[in-house]
Amino acid sequence: MSRNNITVLGIHYFIHDAGAALVQNGKVLASINEEKIRNVKHCGGYPTKSIGEVFKIAKLDPSEVDAVAIVGIMGEKILPLSEMFPNYRSLFSHFSLLTGHKKGIELLTSYLQRIKKIDPIKNELTKLGIPLNEIIFVEHHAAHAAAACYLSPWDLDEEVMVLTLDGQGDGISSTVNIGHKGEIRRVENSETSYYNSLAQSFYSQITAHLGMAWGFDAYKVMGLAPYGKPELSIDRIKQIIDIDKTNPLKFRNKIDAYMNAMQPKLRDMLKKDRFDNIAAATQSWFETLITKWVSNAVEKTGIRKIACAGGGFLNVKANRKILSLDDVDDVFFCPAASDEGLAVGAALKGYFEIALRDGIKPVKEHLKSNYFGSSFTNDQIKDALKNHDMLDKAQYVDDIDDEVGELLATSDMVVARFSGRLEWGPRALGNRSILANPSDPRIVRKINNAIKMRDFWMPFGPSILSTRIDDYLVDPINSPYMMLAFDTTEKRDDISAALHPYDFTSRPQTVTPEYNSGYEKVLKSFESKTGIGGVLNTSFNIHGYPIVWDPERALDTLNNSSLDALAIGNYLVRK
Repeated sequence: MSRNNITVLGIHYFIHDAGAALVQNGKVLASINEEKIRNVKHCGGYPTKSIGEVFKIAKLDPSEVDAVAIVGIMGEKILPLSEMFPNYRSLFSHFSLLTGHKKGIELLTSYLQRIKKIDPIKNELTKLGIPLNEIIFVEHHAAHAAAACYLSPWDLDEEVMVLTLDGQGDGISSTVNIGHKGEIRRVENSETSYYNSLAQSFYSQITAHLGMAWGFDAYKVMGLAPYGKPELSIDRIKQIIDIDKTNPLKFRNKIDAYMNAMQPKLRDMLKKDRFDNIAAATQSWFETLITKWVSNAVEKTGIRKIACAGGGFLNVKANRKILSLDDVDDVFFCPAASDEGLAVGAALKGYFEIALRDGIKPVKEHLKSNYFGSSFTNDQIKDALKNHDMLDKAQYVDDIDDEVGELLATSDMVVARFSGRLEWGPRALGNRSILANPSDPRIVRKINNAIKMRDFWMPFGPSILSTRIDDYLVDPINSPYMMLAFDTTEKRDDISAALHPYDFTSRPQTVTPEYNSGYEKVLKSFESKTGIGGVLNTSFNIHGYPIVWDPERALDTLNNSSLDALAIGNYLVRK
């Protein structure tokens, strides 16, 4: 191993959100998920295309890898059987889920391949020329914790409390940890089992009860919540889950059932409740429990700076409540909080383990710009235009970002922007975005019906110049990754199309030249002609598909939607 460089390849492979990442000397060089390349939402399996792509992005040869860090421990985390399966029916329900239908069989097969049979992934790595000098297995929640801790804005000498919360991984669903001097130590007896998961045994189960996709549509429940009255359903919702009365750092499933056995009980409990009131009560109780849990962890550790990861922390309204707690000084929410971020977390964990073991002072790179994915040259874009017989329609524009801002300001056009490196995480942050004038509410129907084809209640988000956040946001702070929700000021009409249509809250991306100078230029151009300091921003994809990855897919999306124009590299293509 070179004393100058420690290079770690991180890999997450499971039935969903497979991906790869490269970390060198504490810096994330590249990360991408298999779904983007294969165009299959939440794609799982071996991330062979992602592994090959991160070397192209980072311009590294596979032979330079010192270690491979794989998400998943060599055996499932064993918690007390009484905690994992409090009764026989729950145990039966769990294994019925695994063996009773196709997805369950895939889950069981994937688990066995990961834990029992690592030869297939070794063979894939060998084919790619990646040396297998050292393989490190990183437990699921340790990978989440590493992504949050090692990318947070605080130095290694500072103590940071690291919280993880998701559906479940390697047998557990939430943890409390302390990060200090490069090490992350889990607080004893702070692990919640998957049976008691706040995200899986509560929020995801309500998501399924409301007829949405279990595990992936929780954000729709959050979007629906403002339309309902939580007080009309809260008493029944509280009967599902709570903080464990015997341990304030854990959650406890109170419904006495797990996974598919919960749905009949929920149908019986909530049969007289309206769907919007159920969503409202679910979001309200989630916020209550997660903030109480955070406060309990602060009281236990005495640490007031917090780093968070895991899918539960994609709930932007709950995140804002956490940040507003009196006993919390500051919070960092990992932008790729869900399993999309695990490959980066594993690679970072591997790097710090190796450095500390070998007596090398580790380097901590605070996260700034999180554009870790693929980029494409104008020549590659030109070839794609030729392949689609669209080169004659395309106009080469030297100052394409200024042109996009002017188009948005002087027309009612909906314009997609494909520029620079792909974003890391689930949210488009300007480089793979659909943009529109945020002051025109009519644009919402056009985008929803003809492009995104989403549920009517789902809001869009604004991208706002950091110099203008005081104009639009109540108690504003910079939020470059769309991880917080804010109330809005009386100037909200400027960005009304990009707000939640019922409670006028906002999930903004604040834009600075430090994070994305090209995108900031789009917003500046728009501002100079309208006086409005932001634009409507939603991800560049058609509903049901991932954010577009390459020029070919960008052009396909243009042709198969009602987008008015596409700014792709320096080319502008109008319909």
